Amino acid sequence: MSQAVVIEGKRVAKWKVEEVNELTDLLKGNKTVLIASVESFPADKLHEIRKRLRGKAVVRVTKNTLFRIAAKKSGIDVEKIDQYLTGPNAFIFTNDNPFEIYMFFEKFKLKRFAIPGDKADEEVVVPAGDTGIPAGPMLSVFGKLRIQTRVQEGKIHVVKDTVVAKPGDPIPVEIIPILQKLGIMPVHVKLKVKAAYYENLVIPGEQLHLDLEGYKNDVLRAFSEAFTLATEAVYPEPKVLENVISKAFARGRALAAEAGFVAPETAEAVFARAYSKAMALASALAGKVDLGIQVATVPAGAPAGGGQVQEKKEEEKKEEEKKVSEEDVGAGLSSLFG
Repeated sequence: MSQAVVIEGKRVAKWKVEEVNELTDLLKGNKTVLIASVESFPADKLHEIRKRLRGKAVVRVTKNTLFRIAAKKSGIDVEKIDQYLTGPNAFIFTNDNPFEIYMFFEKFKLKRFAIPGDKADEEVVVPAGDTGIPAGPMLSVFGKLRIQTRVQEGKIHVVKDTVVAKPGDPIPVEIIPILQKLGIMPVHVKLKVKAAYYENLVIPGEQLHLDLEGYKNDVLRAFSEAFTLATEAVYPEPKVLENVISKAFARGRALAAEAGFVAPETAEAVFARAYSKAMALASALAGKVDLGIQVATVPAGAPAGGGQVQEKKEEEKKEEEKKVSEEDVGAGLSSLFG
């Protein structure tokens, strides 16, 4: 007969009293408690979680009624969490931030063997090599799944790595015993966190997910926009002023080139612009005025850069024509600008 104690005139199993006391100590000694469903969750996988969280958190599977009693003794408003105290639960006690522990559960991938009806959570590959499976009826299974094999020393050997299911695909029932034999676990197991109680605040499980990549992109975009605004406003900050000076120089050089102001920094742009305009004018006058230079004509409606496009007849004569020399271009420019 199990030991019992009398509390308020009622006999209560001693282990329950001890469990409530331990739970109360855990609640008082930790800032955070997460409530997670363990319905259909493999016991061995829960043991793995305990090992990985050792030193950071305590994982306890207990009755919801005992947890309620402990929560009341700890000063927690049970009504805030009562909706989550249904079904079999595990309680994770920690002093860490609840979001940090939740991220651990998202990153820590637990796997299990496939059972009929499962879908693959990752690419399922039967690797090349000895399967250890005796040759016999199983050869037809490999053949049905289009897995190339050969028999060596009475065992089935896979000729090359073969994908039998991609993420999201149903796992063929025939391959399940083979995957188990090979130790391949293609299904992920995730502990479902219902809620977290943190410093008198209840956070539903779905709100514990943090889109870190999204937050990172938001911060980078905000920085970029702020930097652009600071540059336009000429905000007196060293990094901003470097960009301001660079943009001012580029704009000044562009304005000088447009105005034809020749200086060491603008000469190349000014002459390049003048040459471009001269060639455009020469092209427009070609056939009307003898400029003393050969200029390629642009057919009407031709796209940008069409100055290089020739009529079919001109292409036939191209090899016979003499290329324009720098001296000819210079002479042409002289005649244009006097």
